[in-house]
Amino acid sequence: MLVLVAIALKSMLVAGATLGLLAMMKRRSAAERSWVAHIGLVALVLLALAPLVLPSWTVEAPALLGEAPHVDPAAAPAGTKVAVTALPGPASAGAPSNLSISSAALASAAYALPAALLLFLTVLALARLITLRARADVLVDAHWLSALARAQRRMGFKHGTALLTSDDLASPISWGLMRPVILLNSRAVEASGEAEAIIAHELAHIARMDWIKLLLARVATALFWFNPLVWVLAREAHQLREEAADDAVLGSDIPDTDYAQLLVGVARHECPGLLLGAHGVAPSKNSLARRVARVLDGGSARGPAARPFALGVAVGAVLIAAPLAALTLAPGGRSAMFKAAHATGAEDGSGPTAPYYVGSDAPADLASIIADGVSTSVTTAMAAASAGEIAVDGWEIYESDAERRREDALERRLEAAERVREAADRIREGSDRAREGVHRAGEGVKAAQQALRDRDIDRAIHLKASGVSPEYVAAMRAAAPRLARLEASDFAGMKAVGVTPEYARDMVAAGFRNIDEEHLTQARAIGINGSYVREMRAAGVNASFDDFIELFAVGIRPHYVRSLRGSGYVFRNADQLVEMRALGVSARDLKSMRLPVAPRVPPPGWNPLRDPDPDLDPDGG
Repeated sequence: MLVLVAIALKSMLVAGATLGLLAMMKRRSAAERSWVAHIGLVALVLLALAPLVLPSWTVEAPALLGEAPHVDPAAAPAGTKVAVTALPGPASAGAPSNLSISSAALASAAYALPAALLLFLTVLALARLITLRARADVLVDAHWLSALARAQRRMGFKHGTALLTSDDLASPISWGLMRPVILLNSRAVEASGEAEAIIAHELAHIARMDWIKLLLARVATALFWFNPLVWVLAREAHQLREEAADDAVLGSDIPDTDYAQLLVGVARHECPGLLLGAHGVAPSKNSLARRVARVLDGGSARGPAARPFALGVAVGAVLIAAPLAALTLAPGGRSAMFKAAHATGAEDGSGPTAPYYVGSDAPADLASIIADGVSTSVTTAMAAASAGEIAVDGWEIYESDAERRREDALERRLEAAERVREAADRIREGSDRAREGVHRAGEGVKAAQQALRDRDIDRAIHLKASGVSPEYVAAMRAAAPRLARLEASDFAGMKAVGVTPEYARDMVAAGFRNIDEEHLTQARAIGINGSYVREMRAAGVNASFDDFIELFAVGIRPHYVRSLRGSGYVFRNADQLVEMRALGVSARDLKSMRLPVAPRVPPPGWNPLRDPDPDLDPDGG
């Protein structure tokens, strides 16, 4: 029982120290904080297992913390007086200890049953992984295999990784050490546009051996199930493993907004972690906001843990955990008592039965000694009072003007000091107000930053709902030069009206190289395409983009312009065409308005033999 209590206290010390260190390292990268958290979990497991292999280091506790020894007055040597303090002791040294044995057994059972249950659940989770792997199918999709190869090359991971698919999962997971496995669900396989991000996240877990760290956390919580700090540390370690994997994904040149959309999309398909001993890309409902906000925070540290830092943390943990695991506190005072007992027993041959407190005979004139001490104290006090009265009388008799001046100067100094104190108080109040203003400004900055993070999260959710994928954004940015500077959220309106990358390229090829998102949205909404623009220009209409939108809106088509040209009229002004179309003027109307041509009359004296064309010589000669 005492061993369990000691281990519990040590586990609280180690878990609390680790959580405190993590709180002080908030500005460090997730990889470094994850390393510290898992070193703390290793130290906890060592606390439970190290006493089995390490030698015991017994340290005597202070006497106030030790048990007061039970002393038998009859065992003291003759002629010695013993001062004994009455303490409750056992009724009989030889009485049976059935109650104590039952209490110890009950305490051991109360500890062992929950620990065994948690370990059994871990074994069930591992068995389920084996079953999932046996029932899964090998994924042969070229897009996913190429994404896996690219991720392995970026991370320098040269071990073979099995890429499998199964319908028994809600989201992708990964596990394994020597023969790692990435298991995808059917929904994830269909989202080939997110293959890079999903594979990079799961491969980051494999490369960082997060599966072993997950099992370490399961063992630590099983051994110390009664310690809430250990559960908090295990949950924080899991969160840091996921954040470190997120940092690895962002380091693979995957846009943060696209990855945030992925997290929001897969959060609805979280796998139950207790019965599945593996990592997945799907965040829990409690960690979604924290992970998305951290992904969108460009100022977060995302580097890996440096080797000197990792080595220093590991060595420091070993130097602290090993002595703490071997430490055993013995009740204070027992060692000295036993030594004195052995020394006394050696002298009289009676064994180690020396008294703990050994006194001496009280003096016979104890009352007179106390009376003399009281009398001396009273006499000394009266003499001191008399000397004080004489000094005061002398001061009153010999007080002079110089003394009064010194008193006045002292009063002035006191008044000046009071004014200085008041000024200092005013300065302090001003500094307090300034500090309060700075604090309010800092709170305002934090609120603004949180508002920006919330806006980015809402934007990611909106893009996911409108179907704007990373592939669509990349293709649209490449289709037109002015679209390359747009953010992902600017494409939602174009996606809603049906603007595709092919449509944007068609409009650019029609002559609108500098077309922007507003014109593309308008053109697609009313039905203009590149063929219409090219046919209108072939008919002789050279207009701006806004003119083409107006012409198309009133119903002017290329065949109408060609019919006008057939009647002998060429219109290059878009406003005239709009007005004619609005009034219903057709090519037939234009032909009917032309004046008839009068027949040519030959001039007098015209000779067709000499001048076959009268227009050449109207005078005939």
